[in-house]
This record gives sequence, C-alpha cells and structure tokens, in this order.
Amino acid sequence: MTVTDTADAPEDTVGRADPTRPDSSYRGAQALLFAAAAVAIASTLLAILAGSDHAGAVPNGLRVAVVVAAATLLPGAPIAVLLRLRQPALVGSVTVSISFATMLIIAQAEVVTGNLRPVTVQLYICAVSAALILWASRTLVPAVPRPRPDRTAVVTRYVLLGAVAVAVVLFAHATKVLRPQASGALGVITHIGFSYLVALAIVAAVIAVALSRARLDPVVLGAAGLALIMFTTMYVSLADGVTSIPTAYTHRGLIDIIASLQGLPPPSDARFSWAGFFSAGAHMSGAGALSDLSPMLLWAPLFYGGVTMLPLYSIALSLTGRRRVAWIAVILYLSFNWYQQDYFAPQPTATMLYLTICALLLWQLRSAPLPSAPRSWRRWIVTVPRRTLGRVPGVGAGRTLAIEALMIVMIAAIVITHQLTPIVLIAALFLFSLTGTTRYRLLWLFAVALFVAWFSYGAVDYWKGHLAYVLGDVGQVSGAVQGGVSDRIGADPLYQKMQYLRLAASGALLMFAFAGWLTYRRRKTWLIGGLLCMVPFGLVLVQSYGGEVVIRCFVLASPFIAPYAADALVRTFAIIRRFTGRSAQPRHWSRTVAATAAILGIALILTATRGLNTSFEHTDEDQIRYGDALMRSVPQGSEIMVIGTAAGLVSARYFDDVRVATMESFECLDDLSGCVRKENPDFVFTTRQSSAQIYLQYGYSQSVVDQQLGVLVGSDEYRVVVETADLTILQNASTPPVVLK
Repeated sequence: MTVTDTADAPEDTVGRADPTRPDSSYRGAQALLFAAAAVAIASTLLAILAGSDHAGAVPNGLRVAVVVAAATLLPGAPIAVLLRLRQPALVGSVTVSISFATMLIIAQAEVVTGNLRPVTVQLYICAVSAALILWASRTLVPAVPRPRPDRTAVVTRYVLLGAVAVAVVLFAHATKVLRPQASGALGVITHIGFSYLVALAIVAAVIAVALSRARLDPVVLGAAGLALIMFTTMYVSLADGVTSIPTAYTHRGLIDIIASLQGLPPPSDARFSWAGFFSAGAHMSGAGALSDLSPMLLWAPLFYGGVTMLPLYSIALSLTGRRRVAWIAVILYLSFNWYQQDYFAPQPTATMLYLTICALLLWQLRSAPLPSAPRSWRRWIVTVPRRTLGRVPGVGAGRTLAIEALMIVMIAAIVITHQLTPIVLIAALFLFSLTGTTRYRLLWLFAVALFVAWFSYGAVDYWKGHLAYVLGDVGQVSGAVQGGVSDRIGADPLYQKMQYLRLAASGALLMFAFAGWLTYRRRKTWLIGGLLCMVPFGLVLVQSYGGEVVIRCFVLASPFIAPYAADALVRTFAIIRRFTGRSAQPRHWSRTVAATAAILGIALILTATRGLNTSFEHTDEDQIRYGDALMRSVPQGSEIMVIGTAAGLVSARYFDDVRVATMESFECLDDLSGCVRKENPDFVFTTRQSSAQIYLQYGYSQSVVDQQLGVLVGSDEYRVVVETADLTILQNASTPPVVLK
C-alpha cells in the first residue's frame, strides 16, 4: 500500500472556548447544530402528525428517515458541542452514542412502567434538544477565516467523489442482475457480475489514491468507506429488496409485540430481559406512526457501519498517533468484517456505545499527562495501579466530570440493551483502572452496580428457574469454542473450505496486529491497547451464547486489533520499499496500482466470506409477505410448525394463543413426515433456504424436504395453501380452510 507517513500527528488540543482563542472546530460544530435543529423541527412536526393520525400523508420511507435521524442526533449533538472535544470523529461518536443512550433509556422506562406514550415523549425530547441547541450555539466562538483551499486539492476531491458516484451507479446495476437464489456452497462470490467487480475496483482505487496523497481528505475517505460498506454488506439485500439477515425479522417481531401490548410481554423470550433496543424500536415506530420497519432492516448495515467509523477512527488515532494509519485501520476493519453483526439488532447498538466509551478514555489517555511507571516490575505492580491520569489540557474539572456522567449514561444504556457487552465493558473499565490509565478509577464499580441491579431486576425472568442453565457455560471453554468454530464448519467440502477462509482472514489480522502492537512498547497506550484487544476473548469463559460467542469476541476486539494491524502493514510496505530500493515518496503510479489491487483483493475476500451463507440466509420478499399474511390469518389457538427457520413469523399473535414450533431435533431429518405427524400442527411452513441449510450444514440432500412434504400431501393429511419456487405452506386437512390476508 502506498503509505509512508510515519510521523506522529499533533495531539488534539482541547481548551476553553473564549474570545481570545478561536475555536478551529467552529464550522463543524455549527453544521452539526444546524442539522440537529432541522431534525428537531422535522421530528416535532412528524410527532404532531402521528398524534393526530395524519402521518399517513408523509411517505413511510421519509418517516423512517426522520425518526432514525432524531434517534441519531437528538439530544447528542448539542451535548457533544458543549463538551468542546475538538476531535471531529470523537464529537460525532459522542453525538450518536448519547442520542442512542437517551432513546434506549427513555423508551425502556416507558415500557417497564407500562406507559408507552411515544408521541408525547418525542415532543419532550425535541423541546429539550432545541433548548440545548440554543445554549450550545451561544458558546461557539467564530473561527479565524481559513485561506482558500488549493485548487488542485478541490479538483481532486470532486474527481474522486465523482468516481465514487459512478461506482455506486454500477453497484446499483449489479444488484439488479444478481440472483441470490442461485448461490450454492461457495456463496455469492461465484455469481458476482462485471458491474460489481468494476464498482469495487473503482472504490479500491479511490481509497488508494486518497491514502497516498500528502494531505488526507476525510470527505473522500469517508465517502469511499461508506461505499465499501454498502457494496460488501448490502449486495444480496439490495438484490432481494429485503434484508438478508433473517434474525432482523425476529427483532421486528419483538418490537411489534411491545408496541401491540404497550409494554413488556409475559416471560417468553430471553431477549425481553434486555429489551432496550426493542423498546426504542417500539417508541420510534409510534413516534413516527411507521407502517413498515422494513427500510430500517434493509439499510441497517450501512447505517451502523457508517456511525461505527467515527469511534473506530478516534480509537486508531489514539492508539497509533498517526492519521494515515488511523484511516488504514478503518478500511482494514471494514474489509475484515465478515461477522454479520451490523444488522438491525441490539449488538451493533451496544457495540457503538462501548466503542465510544473506550474512544473517550483513550483520547484522554493520549492527551493528558500520565505519571511514569517504574522500571522495576515489583515497584510497577505496587505503583501503577495507584497512579491517576491527569486532566486533558484545557479541560476543567466541570467538563471532566460531565464526560464521566455521560459515560455512566452510556453504560446504563448498554446494560439494558445487551447481555454480553456489559461484561466486556466492565472488564475493560477495570483494566483501565488497574493500569492507572484513567481518571475515573471507580467507573468500573458503577458499571458493576448497574449490571447487577439490572440483572437482579430487569433480567429476573431470564435467570429465575434457569440459574443452572445460566451458570452452566461458565468455565466451559472447549464447549464454547467448539460451538463457535467446529460446529459451524458444515458438511459440504466446498462450504468447509470457505469457512476455513473466514478463519484464515481473522487469524491473519490477529497476527499482523500482534506484530504491530510489539512496536508500540514506548507509548503510554501500549499496555491498555493490547488488553483491549484481548479482553473480549474472555467471554469464552462465561457464555457460549448459542454457539456465537467466538464471533462476538472478534466483533468487540476487532476495533482495537485493526489499528495495530494497519501499523504492521505500513511498516511491512516500508521494509519492502527499502529492499527494492524505491523512493519513499508515495507518488509513483505503480504503488497506487499495487495498493488498489491489494484493497480490491481483500474486498473480494470479504465479499466471499460475508456472502458465504447466502443460499440459506437470503430472504425473498414473497416469503416475508406470505409469512406476515399467515400470522395475520390463522385462527386463535393455531400451531405452525416451521421446518428450518422462519424469523418472520415472530409477532404479537404469540400472545393470541398462536404457537410457532421449530423442528429442532436432528433425528427428524431422517423422517420429516413422521415428525410432522407426531406434532400434528395446523400449518407447516418451509422455505427453499431451509433445504440449502440442511444440505450444507448436515449433508442431507436438498430434495429431502420436498420429498417428505410430498408424502404428507399425498396422504391427504395436509393440503397445499401456498407453493412457490421459494416457499411452501401446508394446512392440516382436518382444519377449516384459511384465506391468507
């Protein structure tokens, strides 16, 4: 990669806003407040329309955009401006996280108290945000006028942004011709078209050119990063017209349950014990009178990927001290993110909050004075845990305390939203305190208290009567690793090789990161940076998390692994240049071409690893439509048996005595018709993707489901209600015919 910048970037200076020192971030803060004000006005108008039952006059897609913008900017934008952090990425990260945390906590309070009043509450949020915006705008100090930008830089920016726009157009064409249902054991990679390849190559070239320039352009790199996210995470979803992550529909159903019941349901699903995300979804749905959450589900990967770039860059800048390496770290993280944990779910929401807390602590560590550690390891053990980080220059006691208070708010939001992330957060905060690299030495105790309080109160339905199950995974490392790795390899030989490619990609990133970390031993962020890379993997000691704990470990560790891997990559290319005798100046076209090829190759590997499960994870619009119609139409007391997975069948009808049973017994694969007869459900629901999953993961023929369903229909025990190329719904012949609405 054409990178030679090895000089430390200047430390971020954070000072008091006063008339004698113009604020260099004035323009950005002004733009942020203007955007927040516009969103507050739009959200207020939409809430008024929703309260008067006239919101239908506004297109549903526009309503979704307004409520998401409000949840992203209000009230976080003015609060972040008032903090005067003076690092744009950190300001953006705090803006999003405080807004998320506010929405999660308020919505959960509404639901827990059984007083879900989204319109009224949203109007209060907008009013408070408006007052904060006015206050924040009065604290801004106009910046010194900047000199006119260099004409060459302006032209280059517009040329590169134009190239990104062309790539997006080509990508849109690629989604029109892709047929996800044709995917097999190798996933979507064997079906990508020429348009997709060219679009990806253009974005790779833009990134390579932008990184090779003497002055980095965050606008171009940000746009190219967003394009990379969209191309690699939404290829299949945009081709189908609906999200390709089935679990997102389960989350949509849980939100529907809360919205319908106007509160938490009776004990039924463990996720309701950490219902912050679902409560927020119900609030947003009511505040905007949303008729369909599908746009949220579809565009969630782009949204979460985009906002996560903010703390990623801030963390990388604090760990490496170099802006170019920080941007490379962001691109590396995006290019190795095959874990599919950026969909419409609590995990990416909690991850954003966790990363923002760590970004704030690392920014303080990078900017504030830290007492030196003794060289003797015996004195080190005694002295280091007792030292305290100084205050960031220019940040007084009031703002330092305000930052801690805001982090406590974010911790509370994480605790009520996700099961695993609080455990990692508590461990990370404890390590900050143990290594003497934070001023907030007792913050981890606040986190423990909040976690224990919620686990004792909010999650009581989860552990009451199931304590043996909750504690059963503790210490079972081999079981957690086997469930997260070995059990996911599958049966098909080609599918197994692609799974090994996934493991190899993550392993390569880890090795590069370890090599890069070793070169930072003289930096004060070295020890805590390495610990933050390691601490998520301690989850294997606590929970198997349904076989997903290993993936969650990488999700929470990768933001800290990527900066060190980026530095190792930069140093590797520098060594290659020295051995080849080439100039250190990143101007030679051959280096840009080589960097483009490297980025393109990594992006194609991501396309392959991310799209590996396309054959059984992608979703057809008909499947969602017929699934929703089935749940609306079945009589009270009906039982629906699902062969495979059907996340779209989760709805408030669960509490109308409608039961959805999933065929979970492995033995049933040998006698599907016998298992159906034994259960004797009113309806049988299965999709083509279920057959693909049975084949790839268990080695059974893809025709086994069709054959067994044919036996049921041939025996006149069941009749066909719906049959398409991707979906089959059968009804018990002994029940009255049902017309799907």
